[in-house]
Amino acid sequence: MKKFLLVNENGSDNIGDHAINEGLKELLTESDCQFNSEPFSTTHVHQAPVNTTTPSMPLSQKLRKLLFSFKPFYLLMWLLKHKGRIKQACSKDYDGIIIGGGQLILSGASFPPALYAWARYARKRKIPLYLLGVGCGEHFYASEAWLIKQALQCAEKIYVREYQSVTKLKQHFDVEASFCPDLAFGLQPLASDNERKNILVGMTDFAVYTRYCHEVDTPKIANYKDYLDTWYNQVISMYQPGMTIVLASTTLSDAQCNRDLYQLLNNSTLKDNIRLIDGVLPLADYRVELSRAKTVYSARMHSLILGKIEGATIEPWVISKKIENFLGLYTQQNAAELKLQLREVTKLLGAESE
Repeated sequence: MKKFLLVNENGSDNIGDHAINEGLKELLTESDCQFNSEPFSTTHVHQAPVNTTTPSMPLSQKLRKLLFSFKPFYLLMWLLKHKGRIKQACSKDYDGIIIGGGQLILSGASFPPALYAWARYARKRKIPLYLLGVGCGEHFYASEAWLIKQALQCAEKIYVREYQSVTKLKQHFDVEASFCPDLAFGLQPLASDNERKNILVGMTDFAVYTRYCHEVDTPKIANYKDYLDTWYNQVISMYQPGMTIVLASTTLSDAQCNRDLYQLLNNSTLKDNIRLIDGVLPLADYRVELSRAKTVYSARMHSLILGKIEGATIEPWVISKKIENFLGLYTQQNAAELKLQLREVTKLLGAESE
């Protein structure tokens, strides 16, 4: 029986990351494989602060921030801090290490040094390395690009979650990649005979909207109040008599936005038809809510993917290229077909670890 180490952001507060991890586990279980999971870079969850005022920063903290803004220094410090954990995780006997699939190969933060460290210790242990269900960003600092290229060249196989990433990996790093569906499609839908009268709404953090909205042709919203009003108006327009509006979030930062949306809706004529699920549910409980939903309205890709798996009608707000790609890739395919494609990929990985 093959045994794999699964490396992804299973320690984050994002339901999507947990859906990816559980989808991959389900696929490997069906292939009669064993596995352990380790966090890629996030080892604990940070609660999103509610207070939005910016405190004054001490001089020592300002100097530290300036020092860490020098990219090569930041990369070196990250490697020194985390290499022990990664080395220890790779010290056991595995038939393969699978990195994926919520990770985006991108510039900034901890991705480049984390990928380099996992690849380095996998190679030292002579464990085959696979990247599964990842994506690729657009622009890279030279120091980060070097780390990423070294890591990618250690991989036995690379599978990306959209076709554009196949081209970008070739352009930026001169490596070959293949397409596979998002790993969350490895999940089996819940058996449910629930009557579907709910509309599940997941308002997305305004900071996420402002970061990505330039990627797509969508009306630009300048401030949070107008953004909140836009969500409110859309939910009101989607409501039909007999429905319950369920506000459920997939991240802690989204949850604060859903609280604000709840306050607005609670002052409307629909106040008796609203239910707020505060915070972030465990993945299993969130999927139960989706199994009761007739419609899912969200700008988060994995809220839409999980809704599709559970048989709900998907109503996305396209605020990013990722959501646009989701529509292009998955609108015409059902979840069962996508899972079959993933099964073929995991079978191939199992065969190659012989």
